Amino acid sequence: MIDDKSPEQPTCQHDEEKDPNPLDVNISEERQTFIRKKFDFRLLPVVCILYVLSYLDRSNIGNAKTAGLDTDLHLNSYQWSWVLYSFYICYIVFEWSTILWKILPAHIYIACLCICWGAAAMSTGAVRTYPQLIACRCLLALFEAVFGCGAPYFLSLFYQRRELGYRMSFLLGMSPVANCFASALSYGISQIKGSLEPWRYIFIIGNPKEGIPTILFAPVVFYCLPDSPGTARFLTESEQTEAVERLQTLDRTAKNRLDWRQVTSGLTDYKNYIHTMIHFCCNYSFSGLSNFLPTILQSMGYTSVNAQGLAAPPYFASFLCCIAAATISDRWGNRGFIVTFSAIVGTAGYLILTCVQDESKTAARYAGVWLATMGIFPALSINITWMLNNQGGESKKGVGMAILAIFGQCSSLVSSSVFPSSDGPLYTMGCAIGCAFTGLIIVLALGLHISLTLENKRRDRVHGKVNQDDRVDVTADGDLNPKFRYLT
Repeated sequence: MIDDKSPEQPTCQHDEEKDPNPLDVNISEERQTFIRKKFDFRLLPVVCILYVLSYLDRSNIGNAKTAGLDTDLHLNSYQWSWVLYSFYICYIVFEWSTILWKILPAHIYIACLCICWGAAAMSTGAVRTYPQLIACRCLLALFEAVFGCGAPYFLSLFYQRRELGYRMSFLLGMSPVANCFASALSYGISQIKGSLEPWRYIFIIGNPKEGIPTILFAPVVFYCLPDSPGTARFLTESEQTEAVERLQTLDRTAKNRLDWRQVTSGLTDYKNYIHTMIHFCCNYSFSGLSNFLPTILQSMGYTSVNAQGLAAPPYFASFLCCIAAATISDRWGNRGFIVTFSAIVGTAGYLILTCVQDESKTAARYAGVWLATMGIFPALSINITWMLNNQGGESKKGVGMAILAIFGQCSSLVSSSVFPSSDGPLYTMGCAIGCAFTGLIIVLALGLHISLTLENKRRDRVHGKVNQDDRVDVTADGDLNPKFRYLT
């Protein structure tokens, strides 16, 4: 339990009369730890709970399919693809809204979203026809897109660059935990013997329980979620000042305004598009595993109920891998190597699923599932962290995150159509594409790592070496400031 009593004598040495946002500040390590733990215990849990609630709603669709949803609604492979397409198309269309986190007060904005997506989730339990299912998925996507792609950007406003990886992996690691929970929950629900089809129980029991807490959680968000480090209600005025000044980049742009120089820089920065390509490759598996992993396991000969249960352990293992990868990369700093290693593990998993064509070798194929999940989720979370670490300014962060989210999410449309029932039980096409995309991550991550390392060395040679903890004003020049150094 954290003692909210502030350590004595806050050490923040500067002359505020000369400059309200100085570059030369000295905040003690004790104070830094105190403020960081405040955010860890008062901010991070709220954002993580929201992320789990939002992710649970979409992940149940794959479990419902193995329980007979497509059969009972008489959906063919083409129609089922559009059930998935409808969500991802709407999600992609509204992911530009990441930039609204920069403009609107988060505690009001997100509290309203909680109510909206909770209501949409609860409505899924009442679907009786194909159009109704499509409509519910569209509404769910509309409200979740606004939160899902903005949450990583939001956390980057509160933590230093080398603190962000662990917190980001904890947040994005909630995705496999949510999948783990959803699979375990569906396993139990599917065993209910009643008058309705098993898949209906997944929605009737699952979604209202997911939707109601989301709505009830809205007041918690309204009163507990801070808009920025400088306005956090759980910090004193002096702590708010320290929370802002301890960050390694200083952006003097007003909280509710965009800096259009940074927007242009974000749109023209090649690094953002490499991160987007990596995210595109990661997201193919991120969405594909959520939608089709129970189906792939069922095709190995397991019953629908057992397939849902067997999907949970790999997801939990991938969460642990996310935390381990983040801890190592925060301490070591070479995020490119972590993404590369994770991609190698994921590629090996997909290679097993593609090459093992003997249906009787279920152990080998199940091992492939483990490797694929344990490789993809850490690569995805560290890549997003890496991108946010190297953005100069809040407006550029918002633009970079929007580009990554919009174009990177498009691979969800690919994964939604390359696991048709006709390709079962091995689903070779979908697994082979996953192997190719995951292998491409290796090339992209290594290339970007080398490029950033060379740029840092060039700046050291031309402008002199700098301390990685020095504060840099990125308002005008962004990450082109001669004192800015990229995390590689």
